[in-house]
Amino acid sequence: MARLVTLVVEDGTIVAGANSFVTESQIVAYALARGVTLPFTTEPEQDAVAILGIKAMDYLWTLPWKGEVVEVTQTTPWPRKNLNVTPSWPENAIPFSVIEAQLQLTLLANAGTVLIPTGTGIGYLIKEKIGPIENVYSEKVGVSSDGMPILPGIKALLDQWLLGTTEGFVPVRLLSIGDYSNGS
Repeated sequence: MARLVTLVVEDGTIVAGANSFVTESQIVAYALARGVTLPFTTEPEQDAVAILGIKAMDYLWTLPWKGEVVEVTQTTPWPRKNLNVTPSWPENAIPFSVIEAQLQLTLLANAGTVLIPTGTGIGYLIKEKIGPIENVYSEKVGVSSDGMPILPGIKALLDQWLLGTTEGFVPVRLLSIGDYSNGS
């Protein structure tokens, strides 16, 4: 049986068909270092690890990144250009915090967090009794008003690379339209 899903790693050179910033082996090692064992012996197990990486990348694509992708044809949200960050960031590099975020997101996905929900809700249903109706929701991961999971650890890692994360304000460039120094 052949592998059905594999990760193609973006290294900053706009790799064709890239779908990850990390390899499957990096995901397994990262998880193990945090006390989580991801089976990785059989091809279906290797596919399952690759799927975790792709789910994490899908989430990363939803974020409001600063700047713009280097090439409109690239298949990952990084590398980026026109970031306007200090110190400046090269157009051919992936920040370590973005890579770390993908690895952490794979662990969240493995633990059952739905990174891109298909509907809105107040949490994760952990118990449901049909008659008489009883629903119980987990507070495992909070959900925002748009249905996306609230992940403060991921936000902390990515804050410097995202729009609108500096004290709740979206960066705006103001252009002067005249001389206001004399009150006119």
